[in-house]
Amino acid sequence: MQKKILLIILLFQFSAVGCSSDKTTDILKQDIAHLKTQMVDTQKGNTDAEMRVSSIENRLQNFEEKVKDLENQVFNLSAKVEEGIGIEIPAEVEAEKPSPEPEVKELPSTQNTSKEPFSPQPEIKELPPLQPEVKELPPPPKKEEIAKAESKPPEEIKVAVTEEKKGEDELKRLKALLPEELYKNAYDNFVFGEYDKAIVAFKVFLDSQSKSELADNSQYWIGECYYAKKDYKTALSEFQNVIQKYPNGNKVPDAMLKIGYTYYALGDKKSALNELNDLIKKFPKKTVSRLAKEKIKAIEKGK
Repeated sequence: MQKKILLIILLFQFSAVGCSSDKTTDILKQDIAHLKTQMVDTQKGNTDAEMRVSSIENRLQNFEEKVKDLENQVFNLSAKVEEGIGIEIPAEVEAEKPSPEPEVKELPSTQNTSKEPFSPQPEIKELPPLQPEVKELPPPPKKEEIAKAESKPPEEIKVAVTEEKKGEDELKRLKALLPEELYKNAYDNFVFGEYDKAIVAFKVFLDSQSKSELADNSQYWIGECYYAKKDYKTALSEFQNVIQKYPNGNKVPDAMLKIGYTYYALGDKKSALNELNDLIKKFPKKTVSRLAKEKIKAIEKGK
């Protein structure tokens, strides 16, 4: 009887242990399934994030390309507008205005301008020379004072030193700019008529970005600055540099057109006509060729 009771107790304990292990296994299976679900969701989230980042990068790249294309179009349109304005008024008609004569103030006349008859001035008798009052002379300056006085630069030198310091500071500021900012700074100065500042900025850009796609543009706008300043000899040299240094650049046709304009401004009509005709032969479908034909007509009418 006692053995039967012990067997029953042992069987009950084994069954209890089996039930508890089944429950533990079920819980573990549920946890594993939950973890797998979380891992799948995480992977999906990472994939979605990567796709979004890739999409944003593609959009940014397309936007940058569109901005670059728009900038090139603006630059070309600006050049064409300026060149169109230059053709409408032939150079031979636009005579230089005479510089105003300096105002000359009339000195007081020593002649008798009154209506009264001239009356002789009374004779002035020579007075005896006055004896100058002798004052005690100050002691001679010391060597240190003389050296200090000699070391002070005159006002003109002070102004020159100040301007040179400003120029050095401006160069440092320009060199610290990013290439895009530097080019925009130079072009803005050109648009607002600050030609000297524009020339300096474009040259700084060329010094550091000689291989840039905008290098030929910078060289061209330097020529435009000198042309606007009516420094035609320097402008001619700068326009010729565009063709010599960047023969495959997009500014070659524009440079050829402005070379023709510049020759004409210098009074060399023959060279102007040769350059403009050469432009029409090389780039017959370009807008600048139409401008060249109009300029040729204007030159021929002025003969």
